[in-house]
Amino acid sequence: MKTPAALALLSSSLLTFSSPNSVAASSDDFNDQHCQAPQSWQSFKSITMPDGNDFSSSSNCEFHAWSWQMFMWLMQEDPHNTGQPRFLGFETPYDLLGVENRESLLPRMAKSSDAKALDEYLQAGTEGLLVDRQGKPVYYSQYLNSEFVDFVSEHELTNYKSVQKIDPSLSFDINVAEFKASWKIVDATTANSGQYFVTRQPVYKLVNKGGQIVVDITQQSNEYLALVGFHIAGVVKGHPEMIWATFEHKDNAPNVCSKPQNSYDDPCPVVQNIDPNQIVSERDWTFYSANTKYKECNLNYSVSGRLTLDEKSQTLSPSTQVCRRYAWGNDATQATFKAPTNIRVVQQLNHSVDDLLASKDFALPQDRQWLKNYFEVSAIWFAQANALKPGQTLATNVDDKGQQLLIGGLHLSNATIETFTQTQSTMDNCFRCHNSSQRFPPNGSHKLSPLKPTNLNISHAFMNMYFWDQEMKQYVKENLAKKGEK
Repeated sequence: MKTPAALALLSSSLLTFSSPNSVAASSDDFNDQHCQAPQSWQSFKSITMPDGNDFSSSSNCEFHAWSWQMFMWLMQEDPHNTGQPRFLGFETPYDLLGVENRESLLPRMAKSSDAKALDEYLQAGTEGLLVDRQGKPVYYSQYLNSEFVDFVSEHELTNYKSVQKIDPSLSFDINVAEFKASWKIVDATTANSGQYFVTRQPVYKLVNKGGQIVVDITQQSNEYLALVGFHIAGVVKGHPEMIWATFEHKDNAPNVCSKPQNSYDDPCPVVQNIDPNQIVSERDWTFYSANTKYKECNLNYSVSGRLTLDEKSQTLSPSTQVCRRYAWGNDATQATFKAPTNIRVVQQLNHSVDDLLASKDFALPQDRQWLKNYFEVSAIWFAQANALKPGQTLATNVDDKGQQLLIGGLHLSNATIETFTQTQSTMDNCFRCHNSSQRFPPNGSHKLSPLKPTNLNISHAFMNMYFWDQEMKQYVKENLAKKGEK
């Protein structure tokens, strides 16, 4: 049991920011006491994709530095598409299967270089729909790097029958990575403000159908989309489970602290017992209205039946009031599992990167100034090397021998991607949902074969392609049968 003095120490130190100028790292010596941006990050243009073959797992700091380096590299200009970040040029699971969208799963008639309409609007696991303060839905998109695409091609993983034959212990190659972005619809003024990365892209409209709010793949609207959240998952040496990191815009939502948090840089004293009537912040944030009580945060109106859609204006009501329950992906009252170390490391590295992005020598391009407005929430990975094996549910932070297995952000959520699962113990970090256990067809479909326990199940992109391929082939088979064809 913690003493009052110990709790006071946690309150005053764990969630306050460490000095960004404390100690500079010498070369790329990652230090958990003073986690700083490495000297190899000499300029924005010099940032390269972090090579997982060189990863040493020497410190917690190294995992978070890998995450930041990957994020910056992804945000560099795509060499094939002027002005756009690199990740927008990556292929998607739809591309690998050759389909236009999730709703129809119809084969694409021809490849096009035009931006594809976004159709993902529900959060994974909860079927929740995040609604911003203007009543607009948040959309999502997924991307796969070339190493992921090559791995899928090598093992024929877009064919569900090939997947059924793979060795369950087969793991993804080093440097395989997948990504997920969350997008807020904004107006032209916000799009031109320089506060966000913004792209112009079509989205499928929402309609009321059968008592539910769904996308209509016959209707599109071209929108300004601001990047508000970003997931990174990638394999490095010794970690086939992937490092799972998440980034957000600094103005998304307040942290839940013992007093109102009114800016991203405000200290966040530890909350012991949350008062449901506590005011989380006294100002407006992108997904939070000033003076909203904690009990009104992160409510999933999609499942309660309260969410309504005006099809003409494409606005929903009520808006979602978002609060980040666990600042830096951890419960700051927890002294075990290196939670205090990871809180400190993330804070220090974020501040160090802030200084780096603002420095003249780093030469952040004028059209990338928005990068200063994003931060790493945290990352999570295995404490043990090469510990991934088929059939792991990862329902707890320890292995079957009671030894620590998970480390990093043990309560890691992105406020815009996992809004509604932040306090659900069965879904309160990445590995609760991303694991190697057996998977069953979505919506309980008896027509699809389950996915056996494999190491590759850690990736939902892989898992989705397995079920989507079955759905596509069943659709074709059933339609041929209707036409009397063989």
